[in-house]
Amino acid sequence: MRYMQKRSQRRFPRFLKQHLISIIAIIVALGASGGFLYWYMNLKNAEIAKTQQASKALTISMDKKITEIKARKAAELKAKQEAEAKEAARKAAEAAEAARIATEASAKAIKSANCNTSKSHNNPASIDVVVNKKHCIQPVMFAPGDLVTSYGATLSAKAITAFNQLYAAASAAGQPFAVTSSYRSYNDQISTYNYWVNTSGVAGADTYSARPGYSEHQTGLAFDVSGNGRGLSDFGGTTQYQWLLANAADYGFIQRYYAGYETITGYSAEEWHYRYVGVAVAKDMQARGIKTLEQYWGITGGNY
Repeated sequence: MRYMQKRSQRRFPRFLKQHLISIIAIIVALGASGGFLYWYMNLKNAEIAKTQQASKALTISMDKKITEIKARKAAELKAKQEAEAKEAARKAAEAAEAARIATEASAKAIKSANCNTSKSHNNPASIDVVVNKKHCIQPVMFAPGDLVTSYGATLSAKAITAFNQLYAAASAAGQPFAVTSSYRSYNDQISTYNYWVNTSGVAGADTYSARPGYSEHQTGLAFDVSGNGRGLSDFGGTTQYQWLLANAADYGFIQRYYAGYETITGYSAEEWHYRYVGVAVAKDMQARGIKTLEQYWGITGGNY
């Protein structure tokens, strides 16, 4: 055994001597390969870092250009909008001036002697005035000098106290209503009437919209209401309407236009249109079952 071990030990150094160059060559080759791999990886990492840096710089540059383009576009849009707004304002001013001139010309063309045949109940500043298609307001551009606004309604001071009492009573009874329209000037009525003419034509508009100078709203004694979030045409089906039918007269108000009286008033039924006439007249009309002011005062009515 000892001989074999000694023999083996002698062979191993001999093996190293015989293959030392090869071993060194392998070690050198492995080292060179590792060095080359390390160098190559560093080179690639540097290239990647350079590419990333270039990409980042490009992104920053593109973002800057995009921001500049957006800013320029925004400035151009703003300038365009300002120019359009100025042009629209100019046209609106021209249209308003043309409308003013036309309004004045129209008003001057209406002669009270031709549009109002009544010799009584024709003072628009009085609560007994009758305004209908046969009786225009005199003068046609009349405007109350005592307008007051309360609870959404703009009315003559002659009617506002009674209106406040009516509104408070309806609210206390759990039947609050909302005012959708009250005083309208002559110019306002021009716009209102023209709107409905464009919607329904002259013949259609004349059944429910007054021509300028022929509207009760211009007196400051009339207002329109709605209730339960419903439109005017649905007001007749509301509990607020039933309450007003029973109680409006106690405060001096009447429903001005009833169904079945179109040939007398000149207008379709309007459950939402109320007119102040004073408690005495309103209660008397209620007691006698008289539905229209034309009948009560003996004033002509009907269509134009």
